[in-house]
Amino acid sequence: MPFPIQLRPPTVQLAGCCWLPRFSDKARLLLAGKLPLSYRLAFCSALGIDGHFLKHFGLTRANFLRGVRHAKDDDTLASWFLAQPTVTAPAIAAWNEFAPKIGAKGRPGHLVLLLVKPILYSNLRGRSVDTIFEMIAQDEGTGAAGF
Repeated sequence: MPFPIQLRPPTVQLAGCCWLPRFSDKARLLLAGKLPLSYRLAFCSALGIDGHFLKHFGLTRANFLRGVRHAKDDDTLASWFLAQPTVTAPAIAAWNEFAPKIGAKGRPGHLVLLLVKPILYSNLRGRSVDTIFEMIAQDEGTGAAGF
């Protein structure tokens, strides 16, 4: 079954930052009223990667949506993102190191991975996934190419 919406893989970068392109894809769909319910319910959740992203960079949901709403394209969004006072090269580097490991055993998000995999990712039943990035990539069929 094809994936219902097109989102960039978790590791694709914009402004040198992973997750930002995917998060902005979801935000654009939300703003257009086209984000599926399961994604709307999880959008910016403190338990998910969106929430970790916002917290890491000191952004709010409203601030991020405003930035996406006013960005006509990825270049404009990248400029907006890099202009935020809490977005620095060291913060981006730390995020790029941290984010792909969310959900791994002993890392933030591990319990979330264990809880959501059988419910939201039932097609992965019996398949081993170590992180939420990996779970998303396998679910959407991007596999290792997303990494």
